[in-house]
Amino acid sequence: MSAIRALAEDLASRSDAELRKLMAARPDVVLPPVPDFAALAARASTRVSVQRALEGLNAPQLMVLEAVALTTDLDGPAGSTSTTLKRAIASMTAKALEPYLSQLHGLALLRTGPVVKSRPSFFPLETLHDALGPYPAGLGRPMAALARQYPGYVERIRSGLELLQAAGVPGPTDNSGTDSDAEALAAVLESSWPRILETAPERTWDLVRKLSVSPVGSAKSGPPGTSAPLDWLLDRGLLIRLDANHVELPREVGIAARGGLIIPSLPVSPPVPQLTSVRISLRDNAAFGAIAETLRILTELLGSVQASPVATLRTGGVGVREIRRLAEALRIDRAQVGWLLELAALARLIVLDPDSSRWMAAADGSWHLAERDEQWSRLVRTWLDSERAPSLVGGQLSTGGAVNALSSEATRTDAPAVRRRILSAATALSAEATHDDGRACVLDAPSLIERLTWHQPRLRRRFTRLVPGMIDEMGHLGLLGSGALTELGAAIAGDRFDDAEALLRDALPEPLTHFMLQADLTAVAPGYLEPHVARELSLLASAEGQGPATVYRFSAQSVRGALDEGQDAAGILSFLERHSATEVPQPLRYLVEDTASRYGSLRVGPAFSYVRSDDDDALTALLADPGAAALGLVRLAPTVVAAQATPSELAAALRELGYSPALEGGAAPRQGARAGTGSAPSSSAVRTNPWVLTEDDVEAQMGVLRGSARPGPGAGAESEAMIGLETLRTAIRTKRAVRMGFADSAGNSTRQVFVPLSVHAGRVRVFDPEKETERVISVHRIMDVETVEGASTDA
Repeated sequence: MSAIRALAEDLASRSDAELRKLMAARPDVVLPPVPDFAALAARASTRVSVQRALEGLNAPQLMVLEAVALTTDLDGPAGSTSTTLKRAIASMTAKALEPYLSQLHGLALLRTGPVVKSRPSFFPLETLHDALGPYPAGLGRPMAALARQYPGYVERIRSGLELLQAAGVPGPTDNSGTDSDAEALAAVLESSWPRILETAPERTWDLVRKLSVSPVGSAKSGPPGTSAPLDWLLDRGLLIRLDANHVELPREVGIAARGGLIIPSLPVSPPVPQLTSVRISLRDNAAFGAIAETLRILTELLGSVQASPVATLRTGGVGVREIRRLAEALRIDRAQVGWLLELAALARLIVLDPDSSRWMAAADGSWHLAERDEQWSRLVRTWLDSERAPSLVGGQLSTGGAVNALSSEATRTDAPAVRRRILSAATALSAEATHDDGRACVLDAPSLIERLTWHQPRLRRRFTRLVPGMIDEMGHLGLLGSGALTELGAAIAGDRFDDAEALLRDALPEPLTHFMLQADLTAVAPGYLEPHVARELSLLASAEGQGPATVYRFSAQSVRGALDEGQDAAGILSFLERHSATEVPQPLRYLVEDTASRYGSLRVGPAFSYVRSDDDDALTALLADPGAAALGLVRLAPTVVAAQATPSELAAALRELGYSPALEGGAAPRQGARAGTGSAPSSSAVRTNPWVLTEDDVEAQMGVLRGSARPGPGAGAESEAMIGLETLRTAIRTKRAVRMGFADSAGNSTRQVFVPLSVHAGRVRVFDPEKETERVISVHRIMDVETVEGASTDA
C-alpha cells in the first residue's frame, strides 16, 4: 500500500481530540482546507510542511525521530518499535521512549504499523529522509550509497576487506557485487571494531572520533609518513575522499565508533548552565537608567530629525554620512544611532516621505505628550512584534557591503518569534538558577543560545545570529538590567503590559518642570524634564554632554532657531521665568532681546511661482477672490504676487477662475522642498501570520473530514500527485521500472515504461530502455505512475 494512503488511514482512525491537536501544531496542513484524509495525508507529507514541523521539535524528539528514520526500512514489512530503538539510543528503556514516539506520531511525522510483541511499530514519512538532510544524527551516508555515487569506492571496500582479513580481522569472503561488499564490510565493523582499531596507527581513533560527530571534514594528504591515520582509513574503505580537500566517514563506521549506537546521548531535559548573579538593586538601577536614557536620546533624535530630515540612499536605507551627522548631534556612537533610528521607525515616530525620500518626524506629536511609561510601552510593543532585526545593522552582507539602517536587509520575518523565545528562555533560566535572596542570575548569550537550541535544535544558526544583538536591545529597553531579567522583562514575557507600565510608573521619579539658569548663558536640568518643557528648552538652547543632568547652552543662533519657529522675545522670556528655579540672568535677557530686535530685517518665505501684472486692480481682485484662497497668494509688491502652487498648477487654477495667464519661461519643474504628509509603507510593519488557525477553521475542517469517505483510490488531485512522486522515489530506491502516463510536448497522452533515476526541482530524469537513452520529464506533465516488475518496453 502507498505510504500516503497508509498515513491517510492512520489519520482517519484518530480521535477528534487528536486531530485537533495535530491541526494546532501544524496549521499549514489544513490551510487551505483539505477535502478528505487522503489530501490531509498528502499535505502533511510534503517536504516544506515536514521541514516546518521539524523546526518545532526539541532535541530529544528530533534525535528519536532521526533514530527511527535510520533504523526503519521503508520498503520492509516492519517498522521501528520502542524495543528495537532502545538498542540504538544510549541509556534509554523502551518505556522511556514510548512518550517520544507518541508525540512524533501525534505530529503525523510517524505513522503506525503492525503491533510487534505488544508494542506498536512506527514508520517515518517518506519525505522525512529528504527533510532531515544527508547527515541525520550527525552520521554520514551509507557505504552502499557512497559506492553507487563514487565507483572508485567499490575497489576501496574490496581492498579494505582483504587488508583487514590479512591483519587478522575475521570477515566474510563473498565480495561479489557492490551492495554485498558494503554489507560485508559493515558486518566486519559491527563484530570486530575493537580489533580493527588495534591494527590502526596512532591518532586514528582521534580522527574517527572527530568525524563520528560531524562526518564531513577537511583533510589534505601531507608528505609521506605524516598522514598515516588518514591514509590507513582511506586504504581500507573506512573513509572516502569526496574531493582533494574533503573526506566523509561512512555511516556504518560512525555507528561503530559510537559503540553501535545511533544516539550516544539523549538530552531528556534542557541544560541549566552555571550563571553568575547580580544584586537586584543594581539590576533595577541599570534597567531604569537604560530606559530613561533611551527615552531621552530618542526624544533628542526626533528633534534633530524634525530640524533636518534624514536622507536615504538610492539603494535604500540611511548612509554612513547621515549616521555620522546624527551621532555628532546626539553625542553618541554610530551603532547606537542605527538602533535608535530603527526603533523610531518601528514606533512610527519617524516616517518616510515619498516625495523627498527622507525620513521625517511624525506630525501627530503624540510622543511628546505621552508619559514616560506610555512612551516605553509603545517602544516595547512595536519592538516585540516587528519583523525588523536592528542588531543586523552594520553587519556584513554576502555581497561584501554592510547592512544600512532602515534598509530591507535588516528585515527578518522570524524576529518576533525569536524575541518571544528569548524572553521565555530567560524566564525559565531565571527561575531554575539557584542564587541567594536579593540577587538575580545574569544571562549571557551562549547560555541562552544553548537553551534555545535544546528546544529547537534545527534553528541553531538562526539563534546564533540573532540572539546576541537582541539581548543588547533588551538591555536598552530595560527588559534586562546588568544582564539579568527584570520584573519588567518577566511581565512582558507573560504579556502583562499593564502591570509593566504600572511598575515603571511607580519606579521612575516624577519628571521635573524646572531648570536652573546660569550667568554663563547655560541652563542645567538636574533630572528628567517634562517632555514639553524639554522640547521647548531644546528649541532655545543647544544640549551639551550626556545623561539626565543635561546642560543647555544659549547662543544667538539657538535663539534665532526659536524665532524661526514663530516665537518672540516676550514669549521666550516668559517661558524662562516660568520654569527657571533662579532669576533670568541679565546676560541671557540681553541676548534674547538683542537677537529678537535684529531678527526679521530680511524675510524669507516659500514661493513656487509668481503672478506679475501692470494692472494693480486686477491683482487686488485676484487676492480677494475666494476661489484663489487655496493657492497661498501673498502680495510682495504692487505688481507682484507670490503663490505656493507650481507655475502649471497656478496657471490652470487662474484659467478656471476666468483669467488668461501666460507662462513666463515655461513651466518650472516642481521642487522637492514642499514635503508631502503621507509616508511610505514602513518596512517594519508586522505582516500577518499566514498560518493562523481559528476555532471556526478547525470546526469546519473537522466537519469536512468526518463527512468525507474513507481514503481510497478516488483521492483528490493533491494526494494523487503526492502518491505519484512517492512511487517514483520508491522505484528509484529499489531500482525498479515504472509505467508512466504523461502528456508529451504536443499535448498527447502517452504511456511508456521507464527506469526513474532522480526527482529534483519539478523534473524527473528517467532511462528509456527501448531507446537506451535518458530523458527528462516535467512533473506537471505526469498523469499517473505504477510500478512494474521489470524493465519491459510494453507501453
